[in-house]
Amino acid sequence: MLKRSLSLALLLILLLPGLAMAQQARFISDELALDLRSGPGNQYRILQMVPAGTRVQVLDSDSGWTQVRLGTGMEGWVLSRLLTDQPSARSRLESAERALEEVREENRELSAELEEARTRLGVLEAGLREATDERDEMEQRLARASQGLEYYEDNQELRKQVIDLRREIEDLTHEAERLRGRNDQRWFLVGSAVLGGGILFGLIIPRIRWRRERSGWGSGGL
Repeated sequence: MLKRSLSLALLLILLLPGLAMAQQARFISDELALDLRSGPGNQYRILQMVPAGTRVQVLDSDSGWTQVRLGTGMEGWVLSRLLTDQPSARSRLESAERALEEVREENRELSAELEEARTRLGVLEAGLREATDERDEMEQRLARASQGLEYYEDNQELRKQVIDLRREIEDLTHEAERLRGRNDQRWFLVGSAVLGGGILFGLIIPRIRWRRERSGWGSGGL
């Protein structure tokens, strides 16, 4: 960018003489000042003192004098030998200095833009590092969450198995109670039967014994 600006400035300086000739322009020589007179001769009054390096437009010429027009629109006559086809060395130096200053200013602006770009790059890199750290942390959390989900699923499965076991235990308990009730009922029936049999036996044995005694008594009497 800097090289292109310098090349453009130098090209403009080199093209200035050709452009001036194409527009029938001349420049006041390196004299400090030049008399602009109302006519082509020293006998005419001085209209204005024109500084060296001033750009003028040629209108006419007569006997070593040239009629010119200033940038302000004022017209007058100056000595032709004091006009040149290209800007004075002082003017070219000033133009070159201005071009150089413009290039320096552009360089300063580019340097400022570069520094700003570096600053923005640093901010972006810091943001990228922060985003990367957040991503890593989220991945770790996700891994822990996945592991926790597995533990949760295992816990749920264990809970389900515990519930099933509890139901089986309850069913077995109910069955045991039912069997215990049936067993108690059987023992009650057996006990009742034994008791009934004992009572019955107690009632039958005396009668049998009484009959035998009675039969013995009858046989003895005969």
